[in-house]
Amino acid sequence: MKILWLVNIVMPELAEHLGEKPSVFGGWLSGALEAVRSSGHALVVCASRTGLNETSRYSVNDVTYYLFPTGSMEEMEQSCRTILQDENPDVVHIYGTEFEQSWAMAKCADPHKLLVTVQGALTYYAKAVYAGLPEKQCRDTLLHKLLRALQKGGNSIELKKRSFEPRTEIEQKVLPRAHFINGGSAWGNAVARSINPDCRTFDCGLILRNEFYTDECWSYDACEKHSIYALFSYPIKGFHKLLDAMPMILHEYPDAKVYVVANQLPWRDYHGLKEKIQNAAPDYNWLIQKQIERLNLRDHIVFLGHLNADQVKERMLRSHVFVSASSIENQSTSLGEAMILGLPSVASCVGAMLEMIDHGEDGFLYPFNEPYLLADAVCRIFADRDLAERFSQKGHDHAARTYDREENGKRLLNMYKSILEQTRSETDV
Repeated sequence: MKILWLVNIVMPELAEHLGEKPSVFGGWLSGALEAVRSSGHALVVCASRTGLNETSRYSVNDVTYYLFPTGSMEEMEQSCRTILQDENPDVVHIYGTEFEQSWAMAKCADPHKLLVTVQGALTYYAKAVYAGLPEKQCRDTLLHKLLRALQKGGNSIELKKRSFEPRTEIEQKVLPRAHFINGGSAWGNAVARSINPDCRTFDCGLILRNEFYTDECWSYDACEKHSIYALFSYPIKGFHKLLDAMPMILHEYPDAKVYVVANQLPWRDYHGLKEKIQNAAPDYNWLIQKQIERLNLRDHIVFLGHLNADQVKERMLRSHVFVSASSIENQSTSLGEAMILGLPSVASCVGAMLEMIDHGEDGFLYPFNEPYLLADAVCRIFADRDLAERFSQKGHDHAARTYDREENGKRLLNMYKSILEQTRSETDV
């Protein structure tokens, strides 16, 4: 069997072959690649890339790779069509629903052979972009537009929301095209069926990055007490909600710190007219800076930058609690990595989080818009060693089942086999 993937990153082994630094994103794809490679099936992996003039083909460790130019839709369709004609795969597997290259490949592939994995779910993510922030802080104003024209910032949160719209439109075209969809979770499959009621969905879990399948496990004695590991990028990740919870946490634990995987904010020491302009046309970074200042949290937030897998694992093992404060989330690989290491975890009760944590058994869930319940959950773990250690062990066991490398590898291959058998039966008819 020959399987063709379309992914949205240059896979790490190809990056190394090209003498480039591997991406820190999409690491779970490497585990899936190893499962297919070790099965003996032929694998072709494609990705689009800006700055290329023509399609390039590489062979690395028994995997065929293609990099094709990111251009107009017509140009990408021609690249995809040529690759499909040259390789003639039995299954075409698109990872990610929202990219232009995904639509180009979906248009060119046989729908009976087409499998799409939902990584996010842009149709629903776009509705959650404001993440509880007041609309007046989010909307795009004339002042924002003027600042952008002067190249002085002005990146409103509404602008981020609008950037989701074309990607949502792509998702709304890609999913109905595919006969087969892997939603990544029961929630993701429900999203897929809401857009394409006629699709066949699969329940195939992710394979985490290799570094997290380890004998190393979180230890209460070894962790930095009252430390929180969290994520920060844009409003959907809910970092502002964690900041809202911090004064309540600090009231009980004045030494509490948040270690956040993000670059240091471009701290802007504005006063007078500049501050008034920035307050009138805030971007998310400015809102976070003002919130940190207003809540006197600057000494309690540590920005770690973007970490590789080993660095993430090290920081997680040293932390006391992991917090996922997202306004919406499919299957969170960060939460999965934390739990499989045994790091006690708290997550907002959104999307697929209900499938990842059994509330009160192996972690805590809380309503996204109620940060006082987030604070209470974190403080309960800080206060109770027995609870923390129970969450650690049971959370690890839960994640070990969810992300079982061998089992999920089998499910991936069985998914391909099932698609091939159905395609052949339909062809025979």
